[in-house]
Amino acid sequence: MNNSDKKNLIKKILYWSATLVMFYFMLYAAINYHLKYETMSGFFQHFGYPEYIVYPLAYLKIVAFLVVLTNRYNNLKEIAYGAYFINVIMATVAHLKAGHTPTHAYVLLVAVALSYWLSNQVRGKPTKDFLVRS
Repeated sequence: MNNSDKKNLIKKILYWSATLVMFYFMLYAAINYHLKYETMSGFFQHFGYPEYIVYPLAYLKIVAFLVVLTNRYNNLKEIAYGAYFINVIMATVAHLKAGHTPTHAYVLLVAVALSYWLSNQVRGKPTKDFLVRS
């Protein structure tokens, strides 16, 4: 195995590790927003966010998961990564303001950034954009 192959293998391992961490948190949140709605909406209220965003946020996380997983449309993938990164930043700030130590949020910030950074290198940049004619 030459150096280039080793570098590509390391990139693939880092990408998929980071992406699986991101996927785990996305699906964990989306599922718990439904199964434990009262508890989760209480957390949202405690953090200063309205409870009515719990269900829409769950559905958006599922859509973002599917967009990143399929890697089909470049513009949707960029939006999904950006929106999820903003979501994680907002969650991190909310936890910090509440006096928590959000280690999981720090891990997730790194995972999302690493997944995004390596995505096109490992899986290739999608050649199509959603709802944009060539």
